[in-house]
Amino acid sequence: MKNGKFDLKTFLNNIELYLATLCFIVLTVMLTLQVFSRFILHHSWTWMEEFATIMFVWMIYLAISAAVTYRKHLRIDFLLDMMPFKVKKVMLIISNVIFALFNVYISVIMFNVIKLLGASKTTMLKIPQQLVYIVIPISLLLTVIRLIQDTIKLAKESEENLGASKPSMDLDACEREWNAKKAAMNEKGGTK
Repeated sequence: MKNGKFDLKTFLNNIELYLATLCFIVLTVMLTLQVFSRFILHHSWTWMEEFATIMFVWMIYLAISAAVTYRKHLRIDFLLDMMPFKVKKVMLIISNVIFALFNVYISVIMFNVIKLLGASKTTMLKIPQQLVYIVIPISLLLTVIRLIQDTIKLAKESEENLGASKPSMDLDACEREWNAKKAAMNEKGGTK
């Protein structure tokens, strides 16, 4: 939401993150209920474990694409940090291309596996297996789209921000804020 209004572009840029978060919330609530039920009520829902496993798989594969969107996916930077700007840029682009090709390759394999599942259903919930596993190739193809977006962004970036991602938490900003609050408290205490 921007200015209190729904922003479609922001929503689409974060769709995987929203869906993975929803899966995480559902998974957390279900497992909490399962633990409560098992230890307090001495009753266990067998179907809940199967559904929790499905939610976990969906969450992981959706989170891969979300991580690529924010450049939070795993990458070894040891060699990159020692390279000059142009070499570093080329290496990052090649890395994205290889990652994208790998995702396409695995997606093709997964689509073939899903076809082989036919009309089979899960044991407890009787959900079609194809529905359970379709999230894997779809998420991998979404990851390819995010890698293409990142490669375009990389091609335009300057040397000082090449391949950089924003930190999840800016510890320096937190420390500055804390020091400002501490200084304000000291001023209040010193004036009394």
